[in-house]
Amino acid sequence: MKQLVADNRSKKFILLSSLQALIVYKPTHDYSYLLEVIILRDLFSKQLIESELRNPTEDFNLEKQKIEYRKELLTSRACRINVKRSERKKQAQTGMGYSELLELSTKNCYFCPANIKTATPMFPSSLVPEGRIKLGETTVFPNLFPFAKYHAVATVSRQHFLGIDEFTLKQIQDTIKASIEYFRAVALSDKKAVYPIFSWNFLPPAGASVVHPHVQLTVDEQPTNLAWLYLSACKRYFKKNKENYWKRLIDIEEKEGERFLGKIGGVSWITSYVPLGNDEICGVFDDVSSLHELEDTSISDLSKGLKRVFTAYSLYGVHSFNLSTFSASTRDESFRLVVRIIARPYPQSYYNNDAGFMERLHEEVIVESMPEKVASDVKEYFG
Repeated sequence: MKQLVADNRSKKFILLSSLQALIVYKPTHDYSYLLEVIILRDLFSKQLIESELRNPTEDFNLEKQKIEYRKELLTSRACRINVKRSERKKQAQTGMGYSELLELSTKNCYFCPANIKTATPMFPSSLVPEGRIKLGETTVFPNLFPFAKYHAVATVSRQHFLGIDEFTLKQIQDTIKASIEYFRAVALSDKKAVYPIFSWNFLPPAGASVVHPHVQLTVDEQPTNLAWLYLSACKRYFKKNKENYWKRLIDIEEKEGERFLGKIGGVSWITSYVPLGNDEICGVFDDVSSLHELEDTSISDLSKGLKRVFTAYSLYGVHSFNLSTFSASTRDESFRLVVRIIARPYPQSYYNNDAGFMERLHEEVIVESMPEKVASDVKEYFG
């Protein structure tokens, strides 16, 4: 074993594989402090929560929507159920072309400036006294069909549609700043809701039901499945090796250079050794563990990096994407804030979806792009 570890390539492989190995032997989720968890026949658990919003279709009266958090205890796999989400209007319809979709979706768009004040929900005054959060072109308001107790939407632009490479740096920065303001409002209101997520489904192939550019903001008492796996594995890695996994990973990636894209301020950018999807690009913060820690400088660093990712994606032929953050609840020496972006299919009437039985039923991603090739192609945009 000593000879094996002495080999540089083996060292690299062991490091990149260690997190996955730790994940396999994870302990069971601890729900002991949650009051409303129901254990069903020692096989499943179910937590019932309610999300509050002032519904624009009901004269902005306060409405409560029931959400179930269900978990399979054997594997810790989880899902969320809100049956009212089936009532959402989806702007992409069967057989509709891209240009037709853009034209049709513009009519009576809830997120456009002419309708946003009357057609979008408002927060309870106890959470956001003004009802909505506004900054630049960004407006933050409750998701009309939430799948978390705290679930908001933030518009990115006043313009109904922008291509992936058309977002300005200020639009991206303002969206993140307004989102952080929402996360902090939730933190002040509910001390148990400590796990924030900033996510972006860009265009229908990425799961967006509304074309108008917007991001999703959620805050929960527990991290999502994958976030929890990383958080718990990183704690074990730190305890065993006395070093931060992400710092060590970035040190190796920068030294090797094969997947290292560059560094912008306090954020390093790489392509993933084991991607979650095609053309995945990750941003890893140097000294930030949680979204709650983000200040103007780190927001600017992240925004500049995202702007370069979008430019590179556009020239790479990518026009739709999913983006999400993985955040600790607070400052954590074992973890670093990570943002992950994956490419999705080009919007058109008929296309091959990039998620099949392995992705949807086995949670194992089949990738069609080599991370090293992606890094080679887009690295110039981070120079």
